[in-house]
Amino acid sequence: MNIKLITVLLLFLSLNIFGQSIEYKLQANSGFFRFLGESAEETEQINYNLDKEDGYTNNPYGNKYGLSYGISANITKITKKNLRLGIDFGYEVLISRIDIKAVWQHADNINETISATGKSNLNSSFLNLFPSIGYQISNSFFNIFLDGGIDFGYCLNSIEKGNAYSKTREYETYRDRKTVELDVRPRIQIGIQKNKVGGYIGYSKGLTNYKSGYIGGTNEAYSEMIRMGITYKLLN
Repeated sequence: MNIKLITVLLLFLSLNIFGQSIEYKLQANSGFFRFLGESAEETEQINYNLDKEDGYTNNPYGNKYGLSYGISANITKITKKNLRLGIDFGYEVLISRIDIKAVWQHADNINETISATGKSNLNSSFLNLFPSIGYQISNSFFNIFLDGGIDFGYCLNSIEKGNAYSKTREYETYRDRKTVELDVRPRIQIGIQKNKVGGYIGYSKGLTNYKSGYIGGTNEAYSEMIRMGITYKLLN
């Protein structure tokens, strides 16, 4: 996995020899993340063992947006014809949400489903590598650019955190949900730069099925991310 990422990085950096100038930027982003596919749900239930005081969300892959955030460093080569060859390396926490409407609670002498209200978040941490190619339009006031490429997200961890209330008590879940090592996401973004400060908005949709190892039924859950970021140019 690391060899593949390093190979992609070296390939794009080697293209800089054809360019005219290089920009170095620091970036911070936020945005909205969720899952798509037939297995992505709006509501779900918590399965809870009363004897062990332990539970989990039956299906944690929610199609409701959660607020996500990240930071990255960017190197972009701009050629004489305004062609952009860039690469980002960053860290992101992507959070999806699913609403909890019920709890199935069970013990030695209890087996019942009760109404409850709450939510379950799936918090996933990634190291991202984003090689891109694009084009920019420049004038004396600002630059506008459009970039596209493939976002390679290496998953560090994926944790389910759930919380729900019935009429009588509270239920909490905390469980490791990591199922993928690499999420491959086609990504496009448009941005503007004036002097050292800029911003962008982007969209990516994953090709990696987070439920590919599940057995029985329909198992499809793919990532979707809407990003909004600010940039600060260090050098050029």
